[in-house]
Amino acid sequence: MLRQGGFDAAKDIAAITVNRWPYGYAYTYDTLADPDVPPEQRPHVIGRRRFGRITIANSDAGAAAFTNQAIDEANRAVQELLVFQLLT
Repeated sequence: MLRQGGFDAAKDIAAITVNRWPYGYAYTYDTLADPDVPPEQRPHVIGRRRFGRITIANSDAGAAAFTNQAIDEANRAVQELLVFQLLT
């Protein structure tokens, strides 16, 4: 709908950020009941894998329901994109 006004998504969009303040729960692993799997096979690690220029950053991606975890994950995601940009 914006193309008629000269908008070109490939040229005009540098990034899209979706902000969602969660309801306060992110899964934290139970060391007694959860299976012991290598870190790279844990669901939160698999779920936050970069997909092209898309990265996931939230407290769920760090398996902890804390603001500082969300901030740490945002830093990780930005670093992933910077490395990706340097390699392409």
